[in-house]
Amino acid sequence: MPKAEFLVTESERITFARFDQEVDRVADGLLAAGLEKGDHVALWLTNSPDWVRMLFAAARIGMVVIPINTRYKSGELEYILRQSDARALLMMDTCWGIDYPALLTTLVPDLASQTPGDIHAEALPNLRVIFSIDDTVIPGAISMASLLDTPANTERVRAASEAVVPEDTALICYTSGTTGRPKGAMHSHVVSRQSMNVARIMGMKTGDALLAHMPFYHVAGLFMAALPAVIHGMSLIVMRDWSADRALDLIEAEKVAHFGGIPTHYLDCFDAQTKRPRDLSTVRAAWIGGAAVSPEVVRRGREVFSTPHILASYGMTENTISTTFTRYDDPPEIAEQNTGRLSGDYEARIVDPGTGAEQGPGEIGELQVRGHIVTMGYYKNDEATSEAITSDGWFRTGDLGTFDERGFLKITGRIKEMFIVGGSNTYPAEIEAHLETHPAIRQALVVGVSHARLGQVGYAFIRKTDVDSGLDEESVIAHCLGIIADYKVPRYVCFADNFPLTESGKIQRHVLVAQAEKDVEARSSASA
Repeated sequence: MPKAEFLVTESERITFARFDQEVDRVADGLLAAGLEKGDHVALWLTNSPDWVRMLFAAARIGMVVIPINTRYKSGELEYILRQSDARALLMMDTCWGIDYPALLTTLVPDLASQTPGDIHAEALPNLRVIFSIDDTVIPGAISMASLLDTPANTERVRAASEAVVPEDTALICYTSGTTGRPKGAMHSHVVSRQSMNVARIMGMKTGDALLAHMPFYHVAGLFMAALPAVIHGMSLIVMRDWSADRALDLIEAEKVAHFGGIPTHYLDCFDAQTKRPRDLSTVRAAWIGGAAVSPEVVRRGREVFSTPHILASYGMTENTISTTFTRYDDPPEIAEQNTGRLSGDYEARIVDPGTGAEQGPGEIGELQVRGHIVTMGYYKNDEATSEAITSDGWFRTGDLGTFDERGFLKITGRIKEMFIVGGSNTYPAEIEAHLETHPAIRQALVVGVSHARLGQVGYAFIRKTDVDSGLDEESVIAHCLGIIADYKVPRYVCFADNFPLTESGKIQRHVLVAQAEKDVEARSSASA
């Protein structure tokens, strides 16, 4: 096992034994820089061995890791570094044409003249230490290479690690901030239990290879890849950024057993595999989640990856990405219906959003979760914490869903995405699922728009499977008439090549709502 490969990149193959030694060296380097248990270290870099080294080095000595989205610019960076009280920062130099040191210099103007390990900045009063990755030279920063080249004081590291307990805060993961400023969801070391559940449900085994293309700054990359790999002795095949062609090449070359991602990743892979087929027969199981999942994507996934085990997963930053999971041996239609059961020893219930009364099987309401997977609260935001978590520990997810008699959860949408047509609650996910049964519709997204008489009506954004399919607005609406209730039938249809996405690949519904309202207003003006 110590000689088995843990981290595999384009240029490195790092064994578990070497990684363990490197974690000790980085941990000792943190201590030597004056950092200690409870201090916060922010990670602002793409997937890499240094990301994983710092994660486990910080955890080993009781520091708290703050993952930062690599697409963030100076304003977003300042907010998170300041709000999180980050005392240290690990960063890269450039990616996607972004000059990261230049962005940091807007917050620390005299960075180049400051002493490494003793940084002072008015905008970031808590920041003291900056680390740079690999052999990158960033003025004012300590290189990770220098830490790795220095033998660890193992006694100092051991003493620090013995003071760490499972209930200590280990991570502060910031939400996407689509409805306001990002909030920092705190998780303790206990959250690793959920990654053990992921491994069990997906049939992961020691020696398996796992593709790590989801960003580690996202809970999916962290809880579904990095943590399960080290806990269960698997090889983590690290991708710096997403490329469907490179992902499929790696699956074939490294004999990857486990894959996973949002529907967009699957659609990209379908296109890439059609253009240049690879041998993907080593994939035993793959999860799909992060957005509404259509039955056709699951069915196509089974064909492309040559496995019956495409497992639907549901979750969020505050209660991990794997709150519910399709089981390895569930019938195919379970994943196609985008349903799953609780994946561990915690509780979940459906309640009426207005009264708080618990709902029975088949009744739609808000999903609430309680137990070890739930965030400890939002960092330095007691108001948001009290709004999200009840006095008896139930986390209000804001997601609408229903449990059936067997305990399978079906998410029907977000409370804020639900719209009301003439007094009838209307759930976008239900309409989208029906629209995507049309062979010419690749992906559908439905939002509610204002209507003078009914209050709101449905507006459907459609991505075609083939731009020359001949699909038009009338045929989309006709596909719904007589099949779903009249109030659910979209009144408007717009065809799009792509949907606006967040940096983590989720569809930005609020952007589409604004576009839809603007289009409806323009149509009304034109017909007046």
